[in-house]
Amino acid sequence: MDYLALPLVLREGYLSRTSLEESITFSIGLIFSTRMGMMPFAPEYGCALWEREYSDLLTANKADIRASLRNAIDLFEKRLYNVSVSFTSVANHASHPLGMMVRVRGNYREDGEEKRYESNFLVG
Repeated sequence: MDYLALPLVLREGYLSRTSLEESITFSIGLIFSTRMGMMPFAPEYGCALWEREYSDLLTANKADIRASLRNAIDLFEKRLYNVSVSFTSVANHASHPLGMMVRVRGNYREDGEEKRYESNFLVG
């Protein structure tokens, strides 16, 4: 089965397609980058990450933030299950001053087969 790729770009009369795994990655990226309340038709969509100041992310209880991100995935990305969320450090440089990355792991089913999912998302 094909899934729509993000961003939605119409090429030669067709929208770009992608795999299930990439579709899940696009979906999680959209969840993580959306402030709760920004979508009028679904005000609960998004994650609470953006309710915090960047400095809070460095000093806050990471377990609370991980739980919040995992709950957002559980609510809005039903194709992924057994989800775990962790933080890792990345090299601190000008284009990424916060130096944090969120690693998402879980499982999904495709064509009746269980598959492992893992992807990283930069925060900040």
